[in-house]
Amino acid sequence: MLLIPFIYFILLTAYFYMKHRCLNLDITATLILVAISFFSILIDIYNVYGDYGINEYAVTLPSILLYCLQWTIILLPIHHLSCIKLQKHEPHKLFFLSTIIIILIVSSSIMIATSLSDIKEALIMDMVDVYNQNAALRSVGGHGESNYLLFLPQIFVSAPFPTLALFLWFYLKSFTKTPAIIRIGLLVASIVQAILSIIVAGRAALIYWVFDFFLLFGYFYQYLSSHLKKGISIASIVIGGIIITQMLIITISRFGDDSRRGSKVDPLVSLYAYAGQHVNNFCAAISDGGDSPMQIGRIFPLTNKIVNHQNFDLIQHYENIHASVNIIVNVFDTFGGEIFLDLGWFGYITFFLIWLFINQIIRYNWHEMTFYRTFLLIVLITFFTRGLFAWPFIGHYTTIALMLTATVSMLFKYTFKI
Repeated sequence: MLLIPFIYFILLTAYFYMKHRCLNLDITATLILVAISFFSILIDIYNVYGDYGINEYAVTLPSILLYCLQWTIILLPIHHLSCIKLQKHEPHKLFFLSTIIIILIVSSSIMIATSLSDIKEALIMDMVDVYNQNAALRSVGGHGESNYLLFLPQIFVSAPFPTLALFLWFYLKSFTKTPAIIRIGLLVASIVQAILSIIVAGRAALIYWVFDFFLLFGYFYQYLSSHLKKGISIASIVIGGIIITQMLIITISRFGDDSRRGSKVDPLVSLYAYAGQHVNNFCAAISDGGDSPMQIGRIFPLTNKIVNHQNFDLIQHYENIHASVNIIVNVFDTFGGEIFLDLGWFGYITFFLIWLFINQIIRYNWHEMTFYRTFLLIVLITFFTRGLFAWPFIGHYTTIALMLTATVSMLFKYTFKI
């Protein structure tokens, strides 16, 4: 049955290519789903169910078809947006554009500068110690010290702002002649979370950036010169090699000799597990997660804070679910698995009805891609890349960042007179 999503997304990729006849956003998004489906097959071949954060085999025909349907619905607005020609920002909005670029660069620089000592310590330590130290901190409810002076920078390095920084990097490369220092600053701002994740030996932030880059490269492909396409492709190969090396180091450090099989871990197998567990874990959540208690803290963290006067604690959230269901839940089960575990069928179906409503608005009312509309595109890309793993918008910083993104969009939409 695992062949079903693999074959389906290959056919969907071919369909999108027939419509565009060149690389585009919907094609790159679907290719990622093809890759995940392929790795899910390797998990089955190597039979690593129950290891590396993968639930025991849980694939059923209804759940695998729902997996395909879920991602098809998510791809609909992405496909429609990829068919609309992008327009440049209006000249009188240059001040707003320059301001947001400066804020993104400064915020990321502050966050990196204030974390340099921790990053340096993590780089000279064994990755095993780095990860175990962070895991021990989380296990006792520790979240590190809060620095209220970093409140605004924290917001501007939270999703979807890193994706916005990368979008602006591609935008400037495609349509303007901007000083290299600005483009370098935006590139750093786009990857700031991956840099900060070194402190905790994390892998996800780096993968988010890779997926964002791949999707935005597909979106801007038609606007880039052949010289730029070649240069970006070569650079991507070099960066990809570095990323794979880092992933191997972190993966080996995490699993080492602790495999349940009692033997030394094959790092390639553990990477297959990391890259393809989404399918089986989604099926496990749908098949066995029906008894999970309804909780809004993960999906609506700020609402939960206002209504219940509680800060969201992800570890406690997982423990609440574990008490009711007999599956591993702190794993990659996609955003759909998270919604189902937290809000049940009602929340899951309601979410997709809202998504389809947004898709209809885009399909029938958006005939041109004005600059202010690109901010919705950025949110959709952020949701897609992070939603492949889990619910993408956890935490108050991210919630506020989404609100600010909507505000910035309005600044580019309307003309203000004083």
